[in-house]
Amino acid sequence: MEESVVKIGWVLGWAVPETWFAPLARAAVPAAEHVMVTPTADAVTRLEARGPFDWVVGYSLGTHLLLHDHARVSRLGKVALLAPIFAFPREAELGGRIAKTQVRQLARWVRREPSAALADFYQRAGLDVSAETVAMQPVAELSWGLERLENGHVAPPLPAGWRAWCGVNDALLDVDRLQAVAPGIERVAAGTHHPEALLRAWSTEAVR
Repeated sequence: MEESVVKIGWVLGWAVPETWFAPLARAAVPAAEHVMVTPTADAVTRLEARGPFDWVVGYSLGTHLLLHDHARVSRLGKVALLAPIFAFPREAELGGRIAKTQVRQLARWVRREPSAALADFYQRAGLDVSAETVAMQPVAELSWGLERLENGHVAPPLPAGWRAWCGVNDALLDVDRLQAVAPGIERVAAGTHHPEALLRAWSTEAVR
């Protein structure tokens, strides 16, 4: 009898194009069926429409949206968080490195000059997103995501049974602080905010 294909539902990070992320996810788990969802207000509802899954995986802002609706998400499958966000601003002391005023400034810049703002964000976050994908990001979705990053707050720890990984060299998140508030989060040596090493850590342990 043929083995059933692993089905994975993904909620992506802020300003992370599916065209860039999907090849990384497929390289990490080549034989799986991958369902990609952008990080919008209805992300969990869209996952529910495509589930259930063997795994639901969030990346960056996507993790925050999964945590916010953890009861619904837990019914969809096992859950993994890559670069987890309980609250993004540094002032919340929940692992974010970026000041709330900087998030607000980025939101204003995105509305005025989205291409320049995104290129700067990708460089600071260490994401090798090509210039061609910048124009594909809808400004309304970007603005909504930044509002969530500025004001969203989910109390730790991790929900029961959830797994999470964060890079020790993440420019946006402090893994030491994250582990202090949620001890189940695992460190990825030499990992950054770029998803590649995080995907490798998760897939090696959880899927293969």
